[in-house]
Amino acid sequence: MSANVNSVNSICDRIEAAIHDSDDPVDIFNALAAVYTFHISLLTCPHCRKQAARALKQSIPDMLHRANAAAAQRASEGEPSTTCH
Repeated sequence: MSANVNSVNSICDRIEAAIHDSDDPVDIFNALAAVYTFHISLLTCPHCRKQAARALKQSIPDMLHRANAAAAQRASEGEPSTTCH
């Protein structure tokens, strides 16, 4: 599976536009997981489905690294943060 950066950015923009400030983050993550699962199911090859799931799992450390860096950047710019627990 290859990714066209312009296409990926366009899809990301459309997804982001569909998310509202009032949406609960947990609901957002569950919806994204449901969409990912649905699109994995569209792959006809079982090996490709497994690879798509594996790719998501392997991307988690990088996602957390980028999320932590973005949060730190927003904090350094004085953007208010929220506490979840």
